[in-house]
Amino acid sequence: MTSDPVPPPPSAPLPVSPSTVSPPPADLPVDERRVRRLLGELDLEPGVERASLQLRIGPAPLGEGWDNVLWPVGKHRPVGEERPERGHRQQAGADGRPVVLRVVRRDAARPLLMREAIVLRLLNGAGPLPMRIPDLLGTHPEALLVTWTSGEVAASAPSPQQERAAVALAEMLGAVHSLPITAPLERNPVRGVPLATRAAAFAHDLDRAELPARARDEARRRWERGLDASTWTGPDLLLHGDPHPGNLVVPEAGTEPPVLIDWGDATPGDPASDLGALLLHRPDAAILARYRAAATWPGIEDEARWAALAERAGAWSVRLALAMVTAYPAEHPLGGAGHRLLDA
Repeated sequence: MTSDPVPPPPSAPLPVSPSTVSPPPADLPVDERRVRRLLGELDLEPGVERASLQLRIGPAPLGEGWDNVLWPVGKHRPVGEERPERGHRQQAGADGRPVVLRVVRRDAARPLLMREAIVLRLLNGAGPLPMRIPDLLGTHPEALLVTWTSGEVAASAPSPQQERAAVALAEMLGAVHSLPITAPLERNPVRGVPLATRAAAFAHDLDRAELPARARDEARRRWERGLDASTWTGPDLLLHGDPHPGNLVVPEAGTEPPVLIDWGDATPGDPASDLGALLLHRPDAAILARYRAAATWPGIEDEARWAALAERAGAWSVRLALAMVTAYPAEHPLGGAGHRLLDA
């Protein structure tokens, strides 16, 4: 049986508790020597010129997640873009956007890296989106070269920024779900799938979560309502796969839109699992209504179909929240997000 993955440490820094679950050991250790080799073997994306990359390998990684290590490697400034005049105050990013090499640290994660490249290309060719995504600059079977945004993830951002990020994510998911899937995309075994296939995982985590009786009963009730709702009969939609509050970066500037990262779990399927993750950002019906207003996929206007989707999304939200509270302590931002939903 395939189990839901534990939410990995995100690509932007989070306060980490000593009791936080540790990533599995790396079977592809990442060090400066490997980073340097991979940079030399990259295939650059169309339109990206070597001259636009100001490469300087940093002394240490910016972060390490379940599957990848993010290593700073310089900046990207498209050829022909003017530098600011001497003596003028430079705006953030005027000398180029920071770039990182996203290096796979486990052999089993190679397919996720390639899936991310496929989806980033698809999205970059889809026209304007409500939210930023990393720019894909180069690929290798073991690494992606992407732009980096400094900031904090939504899970640890101040409440007003969390609220704005949730609204932006609702609109982003509405837009992404409405895009045609124009490239082959492998199905994720634990996202976008029928709820019944996750019943054993739900029961296992509910037993381990040590919730108060009221929260436990409410989680079971919401799960069963989702199971009782009509199953998804529409076409497979393009899903992010894991848009939880650790995969949404709020830029330091505060005025730029958030960045939705970590597309390795993207999949075709039922949008209910993405909407369950959306409810981790803001657990109320209003955020689902915001999504519905932005989505244009066929059948979104059907009231019966929407009602069933909302029930399944509620079930997915408790499934994902249980995964978080059993993986992270309550004082960790991701553990806290799980508890807030289960206590709502």
